[in-house]
Amino acid sequence: MDDLKLELYGMIHLPPLPGSPGYKGVDVEDIVEYAVDEAYKLYNAGFDGLMVENYMDYPFNKYSVSPMQIEAIDRVVNRISRVFRDKLSIGLNILRNAGRQSIELACKYKLDFIRVNSYMEPIWAPEGLIEPIAPEIWSVKKRGGCNTMIYADVNVKHSKPILPYIIALKNTISRGRVDGVIISGEETGGETPVSLIYLARKASRGRTKVIVGSGVNHHNIGLYIGVADAVIVGTSIKENRVTEKPIDEGRARELVAIRDKIIDRMKKYY
Repeated sequence: MDDLKLELYGMIHLPPLPGSPGYKGVDVEDIVEYAVDEAYKLYNAGFDGLMVENYMDYPFNKYSVSPMQIEAIDRVVNRISRVFRDKLSIGLNILRNAGRQSIELACKYKLDFIRVNSYMEPIWAPEGLIEPIAPEIWSVKKRGGCNTMIYADVNVKHSKPILPYIIALKNTISRGRVDGVIISGEETGGETPVSLIYLARKASRGRTKVIVGSGVNHHNIGLYIGVADAVIVGTSIKENRVTEKPIDEGRARELVAIRDKIIDRMKKYY
């Protein structure tokens, strides 16, 4: 049990960016400073990593965002990578399924990973039928000699999967050349069934990371220790547990302390 651990990745949900429907004229430099401040909260709380996401740019396009949005995201990840490269694992997810733009920026700034919602399976989503984009992502990686890892969703939240979970899971692990699979609940903040994490662990056989993508909180984090490799946390560490609000550093610290306490107890008794 000496190697028992569970990495915590905190979400930096960006406010509406220039070019998105909800943008209200906020200066991009203010958005950058907001993101850096959120990253400092995660670092100070003891998190292992972070992920930048244009969460509030809804409604989303299927496969790409506008040049203005990309420019803003570029400035955010540029600053965060310079400040936190040696402190935290840094990831990027450009919604809805702008994986090509994500990998281009991630390779440019040598980010640690990207998240892709529809990587090896088609899904029905509010944006319509979204088709997988694994080959496009790999063309960028190969062209640039990029080492950024790929974390792929399986039956991603806010969608109606077309492929059954087990089929999508096995195909992603065996044929997707991914570094990790992300398993989530039905929606943002929705609890991820532990049974799905267990099945992912069995299917991966240690070849890929198994990551919990939603619903982790102060009460259930212990369920995933020893089964998942990492959890992505957003809503439960936000002010008043509202996804769109800033991170509450105190709640983030509490979650880290709970994780560490549970792991210490498990190592002691097992």
